[in-house]
Amino acid sequence: MTVDELRSDLTARLGEQVEQVFTRDGSPVDDLSELYQPSPAGFGGQLRLKRGRCLAWELWLEDGDSWNFHAVDLVD
Repeated sequence: MTVDELRSDLTARLGEQVEQVFTRDGSPVDDLSELYQPSPAGFGGQLRLKRGRCLAWELWLEDGDSWNFHAVDLVD
């Protein structure tokens, strides 16, 4: 999966256009490996929606075959 494919997947999950994906510390993402965390196994970071809203998100594997997703608004 590429960063563009992840952005499309996150757009589908949120129902809003994801403009950019960032690491947990807010750096722009060049490769999915920057978003990976080993335990619990999954991915996470920050994202900016087309309308300017910013979210923190997590996507993790549960039970070996089911992906869970969670996102919350980032507060300035």
